[in-house]
Amino acid sequence: MGSGETVTAAHDVSNFPITESTLVTWTYTHNSKSIVQTQTVTIEDTEAPEVTALDAINTACSLAEGDITFPTAMDNCSGEITAATTASFPITKSGTVTWTYEDTARNIVTQTQEVVVSDDVLIPNVTSLPPINEQCEVASLNAPTARNCSGNTLTAAPDVTPPIMASTTITWTYTEGSNTATQTQEVNIADTEAPTVTGTLNTITSACSLAEAEVNVPTANNACDGEIMGTHNVPTFPITSNTTITWTYRDKSGNEATQTQVVTITDCSEENEPLSTGDDAVEAVVFPNPSSGRYVEVQSPVESPIRILSVGGELVLESTTNTKMDAASLRSGLYLIQLPDGRLLKFIKR
Repeated sequence: MGSGETVTAAHDVSNFPITESTLVTWTYTHNSKSIVQTQTVTIEDTEAPEVTALDAINTACSLAEGDITFPTAMDNCSGEITAATTASFPITKSGTVTWTYEDTARNIVTQTQEVVVSDDVLIPNVTSLPPINEQCEVASLNAPTARNCSGNTLTAAPDVTPPIMASTTITWTYTEGSNTATQTQEVNIADTEAPTVTGTLNTITSACSLAEAEVNVPTANNACDGEIMGTHNVPTFPITSNTTITWTYRDKSGNEATQTQVVTITDCSEENEPLSTGDDAVEAVVFPNPSSGRYVEVQSPVESPIRILSVGGELVLESTTNTKMDAASLRSGLYLIQLPDGRLLKFIKR
């Protein structure tokens, strides 16, 4: 080998990383000639596992081994190490638990953890309370129970009083002296049932026409809302031809039921023939006009029923033509007189 040439050695290590003390052989080769050199590698683990502070364990009555999570520590060589303890379980008195961590090099570190065991503290139920699912309301409650450390049964008290009308969360409280424990229970109130209708509605038969005031509004029963008044689909009154009314019953939750009612309009008899726009010779007039005091009369050659309406369409009086009506109960203002054919006459009450 010429002067100043550099020769790189090769080692005999088959696997890295090296995890234990060994002797490495280095071989230098040049022009089929070689020379060897050895190197001692010493692997040591002198560092104990690294621990972090442990929070105190608070428990009621006793602490079983299955109720505790064994702590862990980190070691630079062995990784995560689970602690061991010589404590006897179950632990029934307050004190400390000593935890020992030992790595593979037998480096050891210990740590203590405080355990606080309270006597006569209520034991919560081992299972959660099932939800209460009801239609409309919860009328009564079944109180859950728990046991204390002495084995006595305790009955919980709710923070709400039946009847419960809306979905909510009940908090149950167990009390013994100054000790308390709580448990919650979901209450789900629904209204998914439609109003109930019974039978069929009687056919309405009316001569000439049917005024809205002559229709009796039917009702249905609802499990949650009680009696519900129906609403009709008649666009305008009076009804002057045969038709079918659809009544709809809707509860507060939007559940609906429907029912139909037949309306039959018969021909007018001659003596009850209403005023008609086709009767050129027949005129109906309000007297006195344009205003009246206590009495008002619709004068006409034809006897016919009439209705007194407010300007908002509300029925306030009923009478017939050629009959003096006592309007003393009416407030001052404008009123409408509805003839059977739907025509409207006006008068002002002073």
